[in-house]
Amino acid sequence: MTVPDIDPFHAISISALSHRLAAEGRSIIHMEFGQPSTGAPKAALERAHHVLDTDPMGYWESQPLKERIARHYLETYGVRISPDQVILTNGASLALILALLSCFTPGARVALARPGYVAYRNSLRTLHMVPLEIPCGEAERFQLTAEAVAALDPAPDGLIIASPANPTGTILSAPELQAIMDVCQARGIRVISDEIYHGLSYADATHTAFWIMIPPRW
Repeated sequence: MTVPDIDPFHAISISALSHRLAAEGRSIIHMEFGQPSTGAPKAALERAHHVLDTDPMGYWESQPLKERIARHYLETYGVRISPDQVILTNGASLALILALLSCFTPGARVALARPGYVAYRNSLRTLHMVPLEIPCGEAERFQLTAEAVAALDPAPDGLIIASPANPTGTILSAPELQAIMDVCQARGIRVISDEIYHGLSYADATHTAFWIMIPPRW
């Protein structure tokens, strides 16, 4: 198997340069990553210290956290899921790799929006999968559309959607998300929905793909 051609993650290169300049005494304002400017909440830090002081650790699992995540889906989206459907990972990047490995095999063709998060493309290539980038301009609000997915011939094995999207921040409305999911279901396309930025919307509502797949049970 040949080594995949993977583009550099330019934010990492910029970060390395900025830290090198800081070590030389330069004053640096870090804006290379989309990460919080503040630390974790005090209550979270206190809880983490308590666990580290009292828990023998080892292979880690948390049924209470799974149950709380399931309750979040019910309270936020009106969707009832089982805690057994929740898989805990050490960060979203690992979750993406796990999802890709669980859903697809080498050679699989997975469609995604361009512009989009560069790690989608790089992760697919690292796993010897084929990213199919669909140009999405201002007219499409830099988001995938059901029409664009329906026009792919042959149908891809998978589709990655992100709402709110990185780096554009645009959100798929409920009808738009429903239309995309309908096309994918009709064409046998597996969907990975990246919803990591839910909670960062200050105007339009965000919708989970679970809400489309599993009708709310109020």
